[in-house]
Amino acid sequence: MQNLLLKQKQSPGLEDIINYYINNQSPNEKIGLEYERISLDKNSFKQAEFNNLFNIIKDFSKTNGWDLIYDNDTIIGAKFGNSSISLEPGGQFEISLAPNESLDKIYLVLNNYVRQLDKLGEIYNTKFFAIGNNPKNCYQNLQILNKRRYKIMADYLYKKGKFAPVMMRETAGVQVNIDYKNAIDARRKILCANLMSPFLTGFFANSPFRGGKLTNYKSIRALAWKYTGPDRCNIFYKNVLDRPKGNIFEQYANYILDVPMIFIVRDNNYIELNGNITFREFMQKGYKGYSAEINDYLTHQSLCFPDVRLKNCIEIRNHDSQNLDIAIAIGAIYKGILYNDKTIDKILDLLAPLNSNSLNKYGFLAAKKGVDYKVGELNLYAYDIVKRILYLAQNNLDFNEQKYLDWLIDLISSKRCIADIILEQIKNKT
Repeated sequence: MQNLLLKQKQSPGLEDIINYYINNQSPNEKIGLEYERISLDKNSFKQAEFNNLFNIIKDFSKTNGWDLIYDNDTIIGAKFGNSSISLEPGGQFEISLAPNESLDKIYLVLNNYVRQLDKLGEIYNTKFFAIGNNPKNCYQNLQILNKRRYKIMADYLYKKGKFAPVMMRETAGVQVNIDYKNAIDARRKILCANLMSPFLTGFFANSPFRGGKLTNYKSIRALAWKYTGPDRCNIFYKNVLDRPKGNIFEQYANYILDVPMIFIVRDNNYIELNGNITFREFMQKGYKGYSAEINDYLTHQSLCFPDVRLKNCIEIRNHDSQNLDIAIAIGAIYKGILYNDKTIDKILDLLAPLNSNSLNKYGFLAAKKGVDYKVGELNLYAYDIVKRILYLAQNNLDFNEQKYLDWLIDLISSKRCIADIILEQIKNKT
């Protein structure tokens, strides 16, 4: 009887999905920050025990008056308003902050949470590392959190990308969330963020280690995302980047609709689809008695992982985890660039010769070389491009916020990325 009722529900159409994006348009110019760190046992440097992480969440929740979040009987996080803490598949610990227009306020809040969690980590034998990839443990030695979504994703993605387990269990990053005013504004911001993505990925490369050894890459995290799944990762909506006209909401949705589905949720039960149909097919004919709902689309789009993702905001996801100051600085870059139309124009003009194929190529080079490679179409090195981006961003920040980019400008002026500092320290010790 339940399946019959589901069949009678009218499935959402493309217009309903476009309206979702329209309804999330905002005149605000806020910055949201999602900050992940690697959790390790402070003595053995093996994976932190999940029971210790659960206790950290419970104590943090009690101290701050937050509500615990469960998946069945497993604690997976805590929340208060639009802020949350949560666990990623391999025990990586994420802090997600409510959006704010002030970088100083974001810094104060994040610093407060980081200090609390670090103190709790001392109590519960856990140390958090702000680095892009687990420096000691490979995924084969990392248990996955007992969260149904993660277990289904792990089984499915492993069949699609050889580094999918690395991405899920080993990596940690910094994500910046940006408001969009309308479809035109969203298009410009998405295009601008994508054009900058390989160069900022390389500059914030901060994961040259894997399995306790130094690799030939400056960002193992960036490399892992390249091999997680070609149909849902990287700069996968090529038709959007290489087509300068059209409604971005419609174009983006049309690509998401043709990505194979992993699962849907009904009455707190997960129904696995295993990539058997795309969302477009699901809307048209359903699946084993289930009809598509708008919440299914929201789940499905969250299971697509491009560097720049369109949801109820624009999510920019291509940065290795960093220390607190640099994490705030990443937010400062996008605030300075994407909330100024003239600056967006300057970036679009500077990087106009690049297309999705060239960005994909430079994404691989960024993972390997950081900022030390030449961009042939522009006759510039990656470090030259990053330097211009940083100066443009700093010039458009309030005077009291410009300080967040000072150190980064000094670093890029020496033609180095974050990982280069680590490598130099290692070299000096040998």
